[in-house]
Amino acid sequence: MEQEGENLESGFLPLREYIRENITGGKAPILKMKNNISTCRNLNERIGKGIEDRRLQWKADKHFRQEVTEALEKQEIKSLRQVDMLVENLLSGYDRITLQKEEELVEGLSFFSLLKRTIAGIFTKKASAQEWLEALAKDLDQQLHLELQNKLNDNVADLADSIQQMAKTIDQKIHHSETILRNNHEIFSDIAERRSMVMQELQETFTRFLNRPENFSADQLFPDKKPGSASIATGSGLAVVGIILAAVTKLAVFDVTGGILTAVGVLFAGFTSAAKKRKILEGYQQEITNGRGLLETELSGKLRTYVTGIKEKIDANFEDFDTMLEREMMQILKLEERQGGIEERLAMVEKDLQNA
Repeated sequence: MEQEGENLESGFLPLREYIRENITGGKAPILKMKNNISTCRNLNERIGKGIEDRRLQWKADKHFRQEVTEALEKQEIKSLRQVDMLVENLLSGYDRITLQKEEELVEGLSFFSLLKRTIAGIFTKKASAQEWLEALAKDLDQQLHLELQNKLNDNVADLADSIQQMAKTIDQKIHHSETILRNNHEIFSDIAERRSMVMQELQETFTRFLNRPENFSADQLFPDKKPGSASIATGSGLAVVGIILAAVTKLAVFDVTGGILTAVGVLFAGFTSAAKKRKILEGYQQEITNGRGLLETELSGKLRTYVTGIKEKIDANFEDFDTMLEREMMQILKLEERQGGIEERLAMVEKDLQNA
């Protein structure tokens, strides 16, 4: 019909009009540009959705890291409270034993007691005043060691369990971290794979950390000694915490009490007459007071340093993860800025075309 000249009936008229307006006419380039804008906007929106996925993953990772930090701080506070309780219990035992011996010393150094021992020492085999003082010092030594040893045994296990729980809690959080940006992501699959590798390395690094006894040793607290070193050679990291703590506390306690008892022994050895009664008593009280302060300072300081040191070692395992978080945030901000700028440019071009 078209070839025979029946143009109106052939149906070619709408086709010709479309070709003229959209292809061969003057608006063809504008229409093509609008189509390109639509395509670019679609791509830009998909990129924006991908960036949003990355931001959501970053927020989840940041929240996970904050949970780890809070868990470490919470457990550290709990452990330090247990340190304070342990020290307090030891000092209460120390006070009770030393006060009891002080009362015996006051009574034994009274004039009649000394006179009685002096006379008895002449005519019988009963202990003289000097021998009695030596026996008192020896008994003080035995009672202190027994009392402090029992209290250490009662409290060290709880402190060790608290430190172990600190490490186990973090290990669980690492294995249960949330994954939003998957490895098959439409746009940022390479970023997702890189993050996955960082998380896997974190898990493996932390597992190795938990299994190495040297990470839980306390050699830095006793540079001239190796507390528990013989016992941890074949053990795992968490398994030796109790052994290490027992060694740390015993060394600190018995180093201090050993010095106190030596000083008291020397003090008693210088006793010659009732005239030195006040000097002996004052010297004893001074040594006991000094020893108490030293015991509190040494034990509390070393245990607190140990607990805080373990917490810092655990936190150090997240160094690469923290670096990833920092870099990822910088990249997200740059991408968001560029993606927003592209949208603005597309809108401006589209506006110009509408006014053309």
